[in-house]
Amino acid sequence: MNSYLIYTTEGFTESPENIEVENCQLLGRINAENKEQTRTLLRKENPWIEEIGFDIDSAFVQQVLTPENKKDIKQLIEYLWKDEEKHFEESNYPQDHIFRIVLKLNQLCEEE
Repeated sequence: MNSYLIYTTEGFTESPENIEVENCQLLGRINAENKEQTRTLLRKENPWIEEIGFDIDSAFVQQVLTPENKKDIKQLIEYLWKDEEKHFEESNYPQDHIFRIVLKLNQLCEEE
């Protein structure tokens, strides 16, 4: 299962000092099999969103990494690390080597 944030640029927020601020509005977080399911599930789980005037069809959908996603990536990194690191070194550290991506993903999985 994947996790998605659905947000819109419609509307505004009011600051603690009662000042209107134009910004993004988070409409919800949905767990779905894929991005296409998110709008349907958002409508089903939160009918009030459209009832108060937000357009779910024009909202943005962004996948976020879940702890399970990070665990899967980490497992893949551990599997690839030694062989790719060795090949990277033997190839004289090329700029386009896959090990550079492995390093980035490793850092991503360590961020909280």
